[in-house]
Amino acid sequence: MTHPQEYAPRRQIPSWAPWLCWGGLIIGIILMLVYWLAPPLVKPDPGAEVQLQFAAGEDPIREAVLEIIGGNGSDRAELFKDGLLLDWQMFVPGYTLALAAVFGFGTLFLYRSASRTWARRALAITAVPLVADCAENLFLYLGLERLDGDPDWAFTWAAYCAQVKWTVVVPLVAAALWAGTTLAFRLVLRPRAEVQGPQPPHPRAVVRSAHKLADGSESWWDDPDVIAPPAAPHSATPLADWTAPYTPPSPNGAARPGPKDSAKARWHTRALQLPGREPAEVGICASGGGIRSASVVLGALQALRDAGVVRAARYLVSVSGGGFTAGAFQLALTPEQPRDKKGKPFVRADLATPEDVFAPGSPEEDHVRRHAKYLADSPKEKLQAAGTVLRGMFVSLGMLALIFTVAGMYLHAFYSFVPLTDLDSLRHPDGRVPDFRPYAHVRIPVLALIALAGVVTLVASLVRASTGKSRPAWVRSTIKTIVALALAVAAYTVVFPAVIWFFVWLADTQTLLPKGGRGVSLLAVLTAAATWLGALYTAAHKSVKKLKPDGDTAGMFSKSGKSITVQSSTGWVKAIVCWLVLLLLGFFGLALLSWVAVYAGEWDWWWKWGLPVALLVLPFLIDQTTFSLHPFYRQRLAGAFAVRRAVLKDGSVGGLPYDYNAEPTSLSTHARKVDRFPQVIFAASAAVSLRNRTAPGRPAVPFTFASDYVGGPDTGWVRTSTMEATARPLIRRDITVQSAVAVSGAAFASAMGTQTMFFERLLALSNLRLGTWVPNPAYLAELAKYGPDWTMPRLPRMRRLRYQLQELVGRYSDTSPMLLCTDGGHFDNLGLVEMLRLRCRTIYVIDSSGDTPPLATTLAQAVTLAYEDLGVVIEFPKEEVLKLVPGSAAPLKPTEGMAALNARFSASCVVTGTIKYPEPVLFDPDAPPSDEGTIIFAKANLTPDMSYELLSYALKEKAFPRQATFDQWFDHAQFDAYRALGHFLGTAAGKAGKAGKAGKAGMAGKAGAGGKHRT
Repeated sequence: MTHPQEYAPRRQIPSWAPWLCWGGLIIGIILMLVYWLAPPLVKPDPGAEVQLQFAAGEDPIREAVLEIIGGNGSDRAELFKDGLLLDWQMFVPGYTLALAAVFGFGTLFLYRSASRTWARRALAITAVPLVADCAENLFLYLGLERLDGDPDWAFTWAAYCAQVKWTVVVPLVAAALWAGTTLAFRLVLRPRAEVQGPQPPHPRAVVRSAHKLADGSESWWDDPDVIAPPAAPHSATPLADWTAPYTPPSPNGAARPGPKDSAKARWHTRALQLPGREPAEVGICASGGGIRSASVVLGALQALRDAGVVRAARYLVSVSGGGFTAGAFQLALTPEQPRDKKGKPFVRADLATPEDVFAPGSPEEDHVRRHAKYLADSPKEKLQAAGTVLRGMFVSLGMLALIFTVAGMYLHAFYSFVPLTDLDSLRHPDGRVPDFRPYAHVRIPVLALIALAGVVTLVASLVRASTGKSRPAWVRSTIKTIVALALAVAAYTVVFPAVIWFFVWLADTQTLLPKGGRGVSLLAVLTAAATWLGALYTAAHKSVKKLKPDGDTAGMFSKSGKSITVQSSTGWVKAIVCWLVLLLLGFFGLALLSWVAVYAGEWDWWWKWGLPVALLVLPFLIDQTTFSLHPFYRQRLAGAFAVRRAVLKDGSVGGLPYDYNAEPTSLSTHARKVDRFPQVIFAASAAVSLRNRTAPGRPAVPFTFASDYVGGPDTGWVRTSTMEATARPLIRRDITVQSAVAVSGAAFASAMGTQTMFFERLLALSNLRLGTWVPNPAYLAELAKYGPDWTMPRLPRMRRLRYQLQELVGRYSDTSPMLLCTDGGHFDNLGLVEMLRLRCRTIYVIDSSGDTPPLATTLAQAVTLAYEDLGVVIEFPKEEVLKLVPGSAAPLKPTEGMAALNARFSASCVVTGTIKYPEPVLFDPDAPPSDEGTIIFAKANLTPDMSYELLSYALKEKAFPRQATFDQWFDHAQFDAYRALGHFLGTAAGKAGKAGKAGKAGMAGKAGAGGKHRT
């Protein structure tokens, strides 16, 4: 009998703490309201008060002060003194209590520990403006008392304090508004955030822990809806929160359940066998490589089916282009049927069988061949593709321009109220732009704060030397805070004014662009055009290079017969273009910000209010993924590879494409395992940049999509039907077979894992990016265990601006509600590691990745990763694996006529190796466990025994079979050549598999005969 999972409170909060915050907030708001609406004393104009704070910037100071207060009369001085007393009594304690209360609420109720830590630090920093404001008022009071004497020193010190106060209080107020708004919305809306578990057998989603399931200490009594990953510390400093208390052994001496070797516990957990995913005898891996790989895998599966391998295989793990074909097979075989308006199916589900689906000459193969240029073929499709790119770039650059515009409006309002720089002289210069002069007293506060940080550091070092103890965490935080204050003062008083002055000076002196708003508009058009062209060139252009047999680049005068031609998607020209475009974008952004900061005061009121409101509203209304290339890519792939057999109107049987808009291909239904065909698992990767999960150089973790579970060992797993029921409608569209194919093949994205390139930021800025954000299983595990709770954020309805900003800065957490999923090749382009996680005895690997000769680097990387991730050792006979090297085959005669091909020929395209698992595996219930397996690796190389047609095509296409992955516009000749190459590979791999079985049977027979003889 199943039991519902009980609600588990996440944290205990003292009952008095919220009331303390409420009291501080109410008192603070009352004090500020009384100060503004019904002050007990007459107070001067707020603008005059602020000007008085910075009067020391004028020379002479006393005359500037007299001009501000309105003359020599003592009554005017007394008015300002009364204003200072009101500040002390009401306004300063009012805003301090309000800020402290909001940050106190954040410390108590913000959900993430990092957010609570941030609120706690902000609460401590609230003391800085309090002290600076009180000190500033004191010096102003003393200066007003000494107007007839020497008040300069008092007003100078008041200016020092004012600089620190204003540069701290503005960010604090913005942070308090964010925290307060977030908590207010969650409190008012009361989001019932929970994971939708099946109804029945249990009303709440069942959560299990991966490491407990792996070591057998947690029961499988009910297949869990969510499997949480093992915990990972998020700090370099070990914290008590991340460790469990020591549990002494039980009195009866019984051992606690766990793996036999605790040193291998991580490997054991990462190879967790999910419900229904038992170890198997045979598995097939289809590598990535775009349409090139899809064509090769199609031919390979046709040949492996003839050899009986496909029928015997339990799993088919596909990556990128291999997933194009694997998804096509799955959708052509699914028993799900489309239905008309009356709910009746209008397509038979038994026309295609695993024995003849995608057979040579079949309707499905013909459909894919005719759509090999799946991205765009006709002029209409090319125009649509260009329009999609333009639309996405317009949205992305429009949001970027809106951010810079509102930032400029903020700087205009700030400097108009706080006179740290003179915008009037820049707005209406007399003849020419005046020389840049920073605020007169900027150096002293910055130097004083840096000196203070040095003194604290020195004192802490002396204490450490005398006591032998390390510096406490609060000391390090204090030093960082003081340095940050110094940088903030320098930014507001020097950096921002200098940037504004530079662009005003540049606009005044340059002659290429018109002056004022017309010049900024023209610069925006030029920047958008350069970004569009640069992004297209960087993403799509492929270069050809020649390599020597040792892999070095061949010189200009190298003989073609002794070199290998390959296509590449990188190059120094692309890098220069990318960085020039990024510099142009940054230049335009700063120019726009500076122009707005100077001239925003002359705008109409609807611009002043409309643009900030738009920035507050639009990020919550626009789904960033919708305006990227992912939906277009998903639809184009579906149009080329989502096809089923149907009886057409004239009675013939043909290929009927899926109706992309009318039939959602849900993973839980359309990806369900078909009899006599392996279960298809789409291997992708999830972007995780923190060192708690990933190693340097590999900011990605494995992530898979299948009909039963979605997820990976670093993120946890969620039952596919549970994720479909929990996700919001817009995001649910990415939990489909068609989307899994597109995500697994998201080759160029803003995060590319081990294949990280220089143009990722450009792709994020221009929206020319693939991949999508899906719910994070680790977050769903937390939600299912602790929710519903009003403090918990709901699963987003759309991918808001914050997610594109994360892509822009390249920071991805493993605990956020959403994960960015991209190409599986960004982790392992063969899918081999995922297949080893499933525990198969015999693994066929079809490798059509774009390795750079001479060695199969993708295979070497997968072998290394398999041991690191799973403890699996893979070995190949060196003399056999070196037969994959181009140029290792005996030359064909005549050697002169075939010289161009002989340098490209490998002695073999298939090699067999051994697999050694870290523990015995029960591959077959009727046989004893074993820790040994076999890998049959087929590499897309040229060999002399290939067909005449293939050799002829290879002679014509110098880069075959290493054309660039970014070339996704295959004609029929390319498709047929790569499909034929795949068929050759599959045939050779099938023969190697049969030879291996025969060899093992012979060895077993000899062992048996020897045993009888000895007996």
